Amino acid sequence: MVRWQTGWGNGNRLNRQTGRKRIVKLKKIKIEVEDTGLRLDQFLLQENPDYSRSYFSDLIKKGSVAVNNEERKPSYRLKTGDTVEYKLTEKTSLGPIKPVNIPLNIIFEDENVLVVNKPAGLVVHPAVGHHNDTLVNALTHSYPQVSKAVYDDENELSVSRPGLVHRLDKDTSGVLIVAKNTKSMIFLANQIQDRKAKKVYLALCAGWPPISSGRLYNNLGRNLKNRKIYTEVGSEKGREAISNYQVKKNHLTSKNERVSLIEFQIETGRTHQIRTQAKMAGFPIIGDQAYSTKESEAVSNHLGVKRQMLHASSLTILLPGAKIAQKFEVAVPSDFEQIIENLIAQN
Repeated sequence: MVRWQTGWGNGNRLNRQTGRKRIVKLKKIKIEVEDTGLRLDQFLLQENPDYSRSYFSDLIKKGSVAVNNEERKPSYRLKTGDTVEYKLTEKTSLGPIKPVNIPLNIIFEDENVLVVNKPAGLVVHPAVGHHNDTLVNALTHSYPQVSKAVYDDENELSVSRPGLVHRLDKDTSGVLIVAKNTKSMIFLANQIQDRKAKKVYLALCAGWPPISSGRLYNNLGRNLKNRKIYTEVGSEKGREAISNYQVKKNHLTSKNERVSLIEFQIETGRTHQIRTQAKMAGFPIIGDQAYSTKESEAVSNHLGVKRQMLHASSLTILLPGAKIAQKFEVAVPSDFEQIIENLIAQN
């Protein structure tokens, strides 16, 4: 067995400031051919892109990483068949959530759930750079009971995301459901995980898809050169992503640039799923700086688009205590609607 430094152990560690658990995960990986030749610290970063290379360099130097039961340097080059073992402390939250009086557009509410029409520009939960200006800050101010809707009230990450069973990117607008209690949170999350909830989005994309409807299937994972975005990776390292699309309308700008209004129904809910797949399929979302092409940037500049034109238009889900699934639907915001009107006027 690997000889870990004194103080390491299986299970959880306490954060001294919050008193909540910090999850420690034991990982054991056998190196395959595709990873042969990678530096040890580079491989660990590849496997855990939410951390930094310096974090793993320090972890290795402390003797908390072993290759074939032996300590190695960060620069060690991996060989096929090597076994890498290490313990990873889960990243923690940014501290207690501060309730903040931020206006909310609630389109439905009962004793178990809230359905919010999230505006573009609003971050869903606290993160680096967004401590007190998120949807969660607003929810805990207007609905204090939401703060108790967590999977594990001793886990810091869980506590930082109360009531959330799914998320929308900062610049994506539209329907988002929030649980008011833990029982409802689990009930809703299970439906999403089992792909029983129907999530539909509208997007304005650069280009016209070659066929009016189709199915996009990829395995997505972090881009190793830019960890803030996602790309297609091998099936062993990626997560299955499935989106069905239907072209609603094709437009031409005054410069004969092609723009399409596309409806996406997603079967999985991976981070940046539609944004990544749309670009890979050849019709990137206009205004999306992270997943742009020269063509989409040109169209975005011409139309004066300031953010990604992606909108969660509807969510169909079974509510706690109900027998029939309910559909929640919201219209596109004014900036999205204005672009559509401008395109129609130019045709």
